[in-house]
Amino acid sequence: MIKFFVIFILIFSSQNISAQKVIINGVEGNRLLQWSDFTGVPDYSSPYFAYTVWKTNFKYSAVRFSGETALINGFEMTLILDSTKSWLKKDKKSDDLLLHEQGHFDIGLLYMKDVLKEISRAQFTRANYQSEIRNLTARVHKKYNEMMLNYDSDTNHSKNKQQQNNWTKYFNDNLSR
Repeated sequence: MIKFFVIFILIFSSQNISAQKVIINGVEGNRLLQWSDFTGVPDYSSPYFAYTVWKTNFKYSAVRFSGETALINGFEMTLILDSTKSWLKKDKKSDDLLLHEQGHFDIGLLYMKDVLKEISRAQFTRANYQSEIRNLTARVHKKYNEMMLNYDSDTNHSKNKQQQNNWTKYFNDNLSR
């Protein structure tokens, strides 16, 4: 009986096991950004002094079915700083600007954290689990795109120091480094 119980726990606790990876400059690990991470060609026609680009990928190792329910196993999400598209106008380099750009990357970290949480709570169906995963990630991505716009608006692209401090506190309170 105990053996059956242990097997049951192992099978059902493995559903939706999720993990996250962060890759900066081709190296796995979450750390604060550095100006050396911004290797892209600056857009001198842009009014911005720097630009941070991140992207995410996800994969899962297996899908098991229980009736009409799809059980997603080994869900893994990766956040990648795209250094070749992230750029800085060298004459505008400052610690305040780097802190602001870190905020853009932190929004990516929050997005990834939220997707992992939503995946772990979601109920997927046999018929359309793939589209359900895509819809879930798209819905959460939309939320964080809006956050990105609000972040730039509130901070006036790092110029409003009080708002920048408020956002930095928010990021620090909601992310573990």
